[in-house]
Amino acid sequence: MVISGRTLVLAVICICIALTVPAVISGDLLFPVTGRLYTRAERYPEVSYVPNYTEGPYLTARSAVLIEATTGTVVYGKNERMRMHPASTTKIMTALLAIELGDMESTVTVSRNAASIPGSSLWLKSGQQIKLGDLIRGTMLRSGNDGCVAISEHIAGKEGDFVRMMNLKARKLGASNTRFANPHGLTEPNHYSTAFDLALMARYGLKYPLFADIVSTREAEMTLTQGESEERRKLANTNWLLWSFEGADGVKTGTTAAAGYCLVASATRCGVQFIAVVLDSDARWSDSVKLLSYGFDRFHVMTFAEKGRTLTKIRVEGGTEPEVSVIPLDDMRLIVPRALSHLVEERIVLDEPLIAPVVAGQTIGRLVIEFDKDELAGVDLAAETSVAKLALPRVIIRKLEDTVRRQRRK
Repeated sequence: MVISGRTLVLAVICICIALTVPAVISGDLLFPVTGRLYTRAERYPEVSYVPNYTEGPYLTARSAVLIEATTGTVVYGKNERMRMHPASTTKIMTALLAIELGDMESTVTVSRNAASIPGSSLWLKSGQQIKLGDLIRGTMLRSGNDGCVAISEHIAGKEGDFVRMMNLKARKLGASNTRFANPHGLTEPNHYSTAFDLALMARYGLKYPLFADIVSTREAEMTLTQGESEERRKLANTNWLLWSFEGADGVKTGTTAAAGYCLVASATRCGVQFIAVVLDSDARWSDSVKLLSYGFDRFHVMTFAEKGRTLTKIRVEGGTEPEVSVIPLDDMRLIVPRALSHLVEERIVLDEPLIAPVVAGQTIGRLVIEFDKDELAGVDLAAETSVAKLALPRVIIRKLEDTVRRQRRK
């Protein structure tokens, strides 16, 4: 039994066509093929690429990527898996670990080592004290290298131990082409990441309300104490897209001589969030605006199914109820290129005709998404409630009633 649904546009194909991703270059970098159909990287994490994802706006950045945050779909990429100097975008991982492992109300005491770190700074002094939550916020807003070392020593005892934790977390997130040598991003030979990996980290971090709040904060104040003295400092975020781009809500700037100008940016409109990463850019602000605008203008996200939410009703033969509501067993949210709407359809396919008794939770079929008549995605459907089998007398009566109704229509 097949029930046609509305024609919709497809995007992600998070469960999309399983085309193999060939190509391995130095550093174990995997690149998907480009073409008319969606592609999927086989290696963890499973990431989908829209057709011809390398086509998009002209950018000055040497490396860039644009992903949709909920599904993780890559809608644009330019050398996105090439190892680059990440500069202060490194601090995304530092903040993530601090939020996951630290007590935001705990007190951090700044060490002499932390206070001596060069580069962008919070101007911390040895012996000063500050709450961890305030230090993370200040560090992310003003990109303080000294704050990163103070955080790392507070969480792990030693900066080197914290860096090892950063690398372990990166591997767990699937950022396989990332290696950190410090918590702040100052240039070192074995300190590198990729636009793709940084997008993964940002996507993961934005799921934390505290992280999302910090990286979207335009201005903040932090209080430092030392003995009886107290010092308050006002800080402004280095990410000026927060003031200039509609919906901008993160994430982190980065600049060194080796890395050039870098930016991990995010923006949300109408519940859809895109993450843009540009590395070694001659115009990181305009590059990021082009990418984010491209995402919002060319794509939209369609929700085909929400786990546990009634999708439709299916007729039941021989039951005490004529129909049963069905629910999806998982979410299906796909990012849709607007130009491909005419190629996408959804339908419900039952395993077999539904005959009572039906038990609540019983899998009865699938919601299938098709692209140009080929199945690309699907989610299992289950009965929302139970339907008992009709007793034989009642079956006979119902059939007679159906016969009478048909006769009257004639």
